[in-house]
Amino acid sequence: MAFVLYDVETSGLNRRFDQILQFAAVRTDLLETDRFETRSRLMPHVVPSPKALQVTGLTLADVNSADRQSHYDMVCEIASTLAAWCPAIFLGFNSIRFDEEFLRQAFYQCLHPVFLTNTNGSARADVLNLMRAATSLHPSVIKPGEDGDGRPSHRLGPLAAANGIFTDKLHDASADVDAMLALCRIVRAGAPDLWSNFLRFSSKAAVLDLVRDEGAFAYFDYFGTPRVMHFLTRVGVSPNDANAHYCLDLTCDVDALRKLDADELAERMKQEPRPVRRLKVNGSPLLYQLWDIDPERFGDTSEDELTRTASSVRADAEFMEALTAAAASVEPVYTASEHVELQIYGGNFFSDADRELCQQFHGLPWERRPEIVGRFGDQRLKRLARRLIYFESPNLFDEANRRIITGDIAARRRGTGVHVSPPWTTIAQAIAELETMDGDVSEAFRTAFLDLC
Repeated sequence: MAFVLYDVETSGLNRRFDQILQFAAVRTDLLETDRFETRSRLMPHVVPSPKALQVTGLTLADVNSADRQSHYDMVCEIASTLAAWCPAIFLGFNSIRFDEEFLRQAFYQCLHPVFLTNTNGSARADVLNLMRAATSLHPSVIKPGEDGDGRPSHRLGPLAAANGIFTDKLHDASADVDAMLALCRIVRAGAPDLWSNFLRFSSKAAVLDLVRDEGAFAYFDYFGTPRVMHFLTRVGVSPNDANAHYCLDLTCDVDALRKLDADELAERMKQEPRPVRRLKVNGSPLLYQLWDIDPERFGDTSEDELTRTASSVRADAEFMEALTAAAASVEPVYTASEHVELQIYGGNFFSDADRELCQQFHGLPWERRPEIVGRFGDQRLKRLARRLIYFESPNLFDEANRRIITGDIAARRRGTGVHVSPPWTTIAQAIAELETMDGDVSEAFRTAFLDLC
């Protein structure tokens, strides 16, 4: 299966309310076979972060240029290209937390299949996790980068430089893809077993097979306390998310946990080191079977001891149910949002009928797309489709409705008309951020933002 390495540059860090401004991808088997890059201008309601533009070397004039295609046209181009490259393993740098969430949000807002990167035979994994594992487990293969204060860094730029990969274009999506590709080649050549494991668990099915079938297994977590390698056994599944599996840390005091009542067990779940980990089986975790672990990684325990403890836990259905209930009881509860951007994972998946209507929507001339809007069963799609029509062809709305929508966009940019502080960047927030950058930006850059007022 081919790999697709991709990267995004965005208007800010908010994965729900900012937008992609640049997208680049390379299709490869670690020898490049195809390349794609595209850019878009700002959507009318999005106020960019001044710091985000400064990092990417862009100005307001750049991202509002008529020479750039619309966000909708860019996303349609991305969706078409990536679909043609599927099935593939999609790789990015910090992509599962950042780039892929931006990509999913873009697909969602533009009525394309949200889960393109991990459905229909495709899988996904995060190169940042691969690099953390390589520097921790194979330090002779990959060296960590170095921050300005001398501390180890896994940011892409310093990491690439530390390993002899140099670019004169930082925070450019295409250059970042090339840096990722070069780092992946180093790991594949120098740590083939790690590379193989990394690819294996890009598949949700492979993760499920291991955590269900292995009594005890190891999980690499760079931020784990106190180790990077954790020894786990699965005890249950979150009632709120079928992809979240609860796994007991086999090095904790299991006998002490057995003696706790329900309330005490729930309280223990909040204390570090936490006895139960929430493992996302669709999040490409880096897992190992115990016999693949170097003996020194076991510390004060052993493979045999971990296996015996796991067997005793899995033979105790009542204890596993208590652990699952306690872990579920401390999960955060999220209330439904009025903002359509925050409803991406709310409610049910779109119906087959609505997915078919989305395809029809993309294929029709703009003047015929309004007739699709009323046929959507899902209210999210109705709101998003109506917004797309206004952004792309506002003349299809009568003057009264255009005035209403224009007023709504202006109010959103100002942050007025919402009950609480808006979760997106407003003009006032952008100006406040700009003030913290005094001396770091040109007068023209500064004036352009001030003119938003």
